[in-house]
Amino acid sequence: MLIGMTVASIALIAWHVWVHGLSGHALPSANVPGDSFPTLFGKEIWDLLFNKHGIFSELGDVLPYFLAGVLLAGYLRTFKVAVKLQSSLRKYGIASVFLASFVGIITPLCACGTLTTAISLLMAGIPLAPVMSLMVTSPLLSPSTYLLTLNDLGPEWTVIRTISAYSMGVFAGLVAHYMSKRAGFTKNDIFIEGAITRGDFHDDDYPDERLRCNCRRNFGNRVAVNTGNKFLVFLAKSSEMLWVVGKYVLVGVVVGAVVERYLPTEWIYRFFGRKDPLNILWITLASVPMFLHQVSASSILSHIKSALDGTLDGGAALAFMIGGPVTAVPTMVLFWTFFRKRVFVLYMFVCLSGTLLIAYSFQTLVFVPGVDLGNPLMKGVGSISGGPSAIIHKSGTNTRMVMDPNGKGVIATYTNDVDGHGAIVFDASPARFSTAFENSYDNRKYILNIAGWLEQSVNSQPQKRILIYTLTDKTPLGDTVLAELAKEGYTVKEASRIDTPKITERLLSEYSQLWLFFDGRRTNGLSEDELQLISNHNSKSKGTLVVASPLPGTAAGQPANQLSARYGISFSGSMENEQKLKVSVASNIFNSASELLGAFLKKVNKA
Repeated sequence: MLIGMTVASIALIAWHVWVHGLSGHALPSANVPGDSFPTLFGKEIWDLLFNKHGIFSELGDVLPYFLAGVLLAGYLRTFKVAVKLQSSLRKYGIASVFLASFVGIITPLCACGTLTTAISLLMAGIPLAPVMSLMVTSPLLSPSTYLLTLNDLGPEWTVIRTISAYSMGVFAGLVAHYMSKRAGFTKNDIFIEGAITRGDFHDDDYPDERLRCNCRRNFGNRVAVNTGNKFLVFLAKSSEMLWVVGKYVLVGVVVGAVVERYLPTEWIYRFFGRKDPLNILWITLASVPMFLHQVSASSILSHIKSALDGTLDGGAALAFMIGGPVTAVPTMVLFWTFFRKRVFVLYMFVCLSGTLLIAYSFQTLVFVPGVDLGNPLMKGVGSISGGPSAIIHKSGTNTRMVMDPNGKGVIATYTNDVDGHGAIVFDASPARFSTAFENSYDNRKYILNIAGWLEQSVNSQPQKRILIYTLTDKTPLGDTVLAELAKEGYTVKEASRIDTPKITERLLSEYSQLWLFFDGRRTNGLSEDELQLISNHNSKSKGTLVVASPLPGTAAGQPANQLSARYGISFSGSMENEQKLKVSVASNIFNSASELLGAFLKKVNKA
C-alpha cells in the first residue's frame, strides 16, 4: 500500500512537470530551453524536498510533537497500561465496552497488531462487545496521534477526534453486545472452523505467519528480558516506535504536500470544500479501499485546508479521519480469513454506519458551514457582525480562509513562519470594528483575538504596541475596545491621513503591529514607498491587519489590493451578509474543552 501511494505521488509529479513544467511556471517543459524532462523532474523533486516550505521544513515543525508522542507511547508500553486494563474487560458486562473504548484510544498495544490482539482476547474468553470496541477504536487514535493532530489542526480538532474515536468504540461495542445475544455470534460461532491454529501467537514457532507476532524478538522485549532497568526498557520501547509511527508521519507529510501542490484544486474543493451533504457519504465509501493510517490523516487534512479556496468542510474532514483508518484493507483481509462472514459484515456495518452517524452528528451540532474550525481568531467567539462586506479571493499556500459564508470570503489570514514574516489578517467588513457595533455579538472578543494572534508572530522589539492607521478622517475603534486592549497590556496609537499624511519608516519602527483601514476610495490608496515600507515591516516578524470596505466593481478598484495582492489576497465587489454571522454553536463549552486538552498536551510536549 505504501509503495503504491509512493508510486502514485511520483506519477502525479511527473505528469505535472510534463504538462506544466516546474511548479509556478505556465509554459510546458518543452518550451524551457536546455532542460530535458529528467532534469526538470529532478529540479521539481529537489524543490519539493528542500524548499523553505518543503517536506523537510514541515518535518522539522512536526518533530517535537512526534518525539513527545513516541515517548508517551513508550511509557504506556513499558508499564503495560493497556494490557493491565484489558484484564478487566471480562468483569464489567456492558460497562466493559466503555473501558475497552478507553483502552483503544491510549494504545499502541503490543506489536501483535490490533486484530491479532483481538483474536487472542476472544479466545481467552473476553466477550465480543468489548473486543469489537477495541478493534474499532485502536486504529483511530494513539498517543502520537493526539500530539500530531494538535500540531496540524489545533486543539479543537484534537477534542473532536478524541470524542469521535471514543464514540465509535462505544457504538461498535453496544451494537456487538446486542448482536451477541443472537445465535451465530457466540464465542464458538464467530471463527471459521479450522482457520486458526491452536497455540500461542507469541511463540516463535507458531505455524501461521499471519498471526505470529514475533514480539519476543523485538528490541524492547529483549532489553526487558536481559535487564530489570525500567528506564532502559522505556528507551528501547520508545525507539521501536520511531519507525512504527515515523513512517506514517513521513507518508502524511509527503502525500499532503503532493496533494496541495499538484492535485487540481477543483477536485479537492469538490469533496472537502463544497458544502454538499452527500460529501460525507462519498468520502466514507471511498475510504473503504483506501489505506490511511491515523497518524497521516491530520497532516493530509492540514495541506488540504491550505489548498482550498474556502474553508474546510468539517463533516467531510471528520469522515476522512474516521473512515480511512478504521477500514484498513490489511485488517479487512485478515478479518475475512479468520471470522465468519456474518462477523465481517457486522464489523463493516459498525465501521461505516458509525462513521456516517458521527460525521453527520458533528456536521449538524458542532460544525458551522463557512468557518475554519479551531482558527485562533475565533477562539471563544460565538458570533460576529455581518452586514455589507467586500469579497475575499485567495491564492497561494500561505493564505487560509477563516470565514466564507455562502462561499464568499470575508476573513482570511497569511502566515509565513519559514521566512520569518509576521502574521496578517484580512477582513472585508469594517463594520465589525466600528464604534456602532463594538457591543454587538462577540466583535470585541474577535478584535482582541486578532491582536493576540498577530502578537504571537512578533519576536523582536517593540512588543504589544499597535498603530491604527486609517485612510479616512474617522477613528475606527470605539472607546470600549481601546480600553480592553489597554487592559491586555497593549499600547495603541490612532492616526489618519489627516494628522499623519504619510507612513514613514520611523513611525513603523515604534510599533509591533500595524492596523490599516481602507475606506474604498481609490484616491486614498498608499504610495509605492509606503507599500514597500509596510512589506518590510511585515518581513521583520511584525503583524498586520488589513481592513477593506465593500466597493462596487472589480478588484482593480480596491485600493487595499495594492497591499493584499502581495500576499495572495484580493478584495472585490460587495455583498450583503446576514446581520449576525454564526461562528460556533457551542462556543463556551467547546472552547473550554479544547483549551484544557491543548494545555495538557502542551505540558506533555514540554515534559
